[in-house]
Amino acid sequence: MKIQNVHDKFFKETFSRIDIAINFLEELLEQNLVRQMNLSTLQMDNNSFVDEELEEHFADILYTCEYGEKSKIRIALLYEHKSYKEDYPHWQLNQYMLNVWKSGLKQNKEKPIPVIPIILYHGREKWNYQSMASYFNNIDENLIKYIPEFEYHLVNLNDISDKRISNFKNKFLAISALLFKYSRYKKYVKKIEDNLVELLKLVDNQGSSQFVTSVVLYIQNTDELTITELFTIFTRVSSNLHQTVMTTAEQLISRGINQGITQGITQGTEMKEIDAIKRGYNNGINSELLSNILNLPVQKIEEIIVKIKSGLV
Repeated sequence: MKIQNVHDKFFKETFSRIDIAINFLEELLEQNLVRQMNLSTLQMDNNSFVDEELEEHFADILYTCEYGEKSKIRIALLYEHKSYKEDYPHWQLNQYMLNVWKSGLKQNKEKPIPVIPIILYHGREKWNYQSMASYFNNIDENLIKYIPEFEYHLVNLNDISDKRISNFKNKFLAISALLFKYSRYKKYVKKIEDNLVELLKLVDNQGSSQFVTSVVLYIQNTDELTITELFTIFTRVSSNLHQTVMTTAEQLISRGINQGITQGITQGTEMKEIDAIKRGYNNGINSELLSNILNLPVQKIEEIIVKIKSGLV
């Protein structure tokens, strides 16, 4: 069963963790800016300021943070969920920041707080950063003052080496960044398997169960790996993480099989079992796991698999 908007969901699950967000800012923003931030005060703003027009461009997470001695700032982390770059990102960002400021004025009558916009991009096309003024032709010094110029920070994962990503202090961030970087490619996990396994070993036993579940779901929805191949990869890490994968996979398979049965199988118990085994077999599930899920003897499942292979059922 495929998850809708899986990139957006994994992005929000990842960067809703304040420890990941803090290390992301430490690693990828200019240090003179980071030094002015009191990152121990970083908090998530639960509001989203992506309106209907911006929905096709971004998913967002907004943070607040103390800055300097008396100031406060907002940091907008905007995930570019298209597979190609925006031609005029300033336009969308300008609209987003206006949404933030207008909301603050309307709800709290607060004075505008500076917003640092950060775009997280992992598409295949090269993103050439350019200024707002460069969008216009023949702008001379008499006209340029009428252009609302501002900058944004671009984090293009394609421009960050795997080695640097692996060296991020927060290994949960490193795993997420690595998955985002390659997820636009087919069978991408095989390309990063060794690196991924080493990073997973470092987060094992660090309260990683929920995170690993999210990773499994993300991979399962963005790559062509079978469940058996997923097991093989996570077995290289530890029995602890392997069990997390097993539990997640069993839940996914059970939901998928049950949904298929209720939607289309009405010919009786035997045909339901055959259909369920066929679905599992076609998805690379071995007979022992199918036995656990369907509560059927392994021998019976293997007999049906032989018939499936022979085209008899």
